[in-house]
Amino acid sequence: MTKPGPKTLRDVRVNDVSREAEDIVSFELVDPDGGDLAPFAAGAHIDVHIDDGLVRQFSLCNDPDERHRYVIAVLKEPDGRGGSQALHDTVRSGDLLSVSEPRNYFPLAGDAAHHLLLAGGIGVTPMMAMVEALEVKGADYFLHYCARAPENTAFLDRLRPLVDAGRVALHHDGGDPRRGLDIDATLKNPEPGTHLYYCGPPGFMSAAASAVVHW
Repeated sequence: MTKPGPKTLRDVRVNDVSREAEDIVSFELVDPDGGDLAPFAAGAHIDVHIDDGLVRQFSLCNDPDERHRYVIAVLKEPDGRGGSQALHDTVRSGDLLSVSEPRNYFPLAGDAAHHLLLAGGIGVTPMMAMVEALEVKGADYFLHYCARAPENTAFLDRLRPLVDAGRVALHHDGGDPRRGLDIDATLKNPEPGTHLYYCGPPGFMSAAASAVVHW
């Protein structure tokens, strides 16, 4: 597990802004002088300091072996506290942002025989770094990714080869969770040695937590 980094801030330059899905944009952040950034492990996040004193946490979703960049993905939430909207509406390529060093409270389990990942909506962001790390290790894993529709599904280009390889399943419910992944059934009989990771909106998190209460 990566230990929490100090509260020291550093400036990073926004090298690229890309549309990943409807209302989801990714930001590639690099050192302004072309140097390496602080290392991170899958599951880590950074604090991003935005104008007007806003500070928001975003998971790093690129390959943890990369040292030249951080990538975060942000869902625009008009009814949120303003951080996501500010990033979407005001941040452009070439801008400077202040960020913390990576901290990790959601690490991969080193001793798991099988890794089962459940992502709901923007909760897929930490899972993307996990998938990269698990692929490098040749670890046994499977990712269920739940979203409203294909247009709301981020990182499709990165995920399609893994869908084809049988390591990722996409679930589209059209806005009705009853038409999506059956979390209770999925988690009912885990393989021995399975470690579960789940991230998503509150209802999704509650359903996953309830389904594993007797694991």
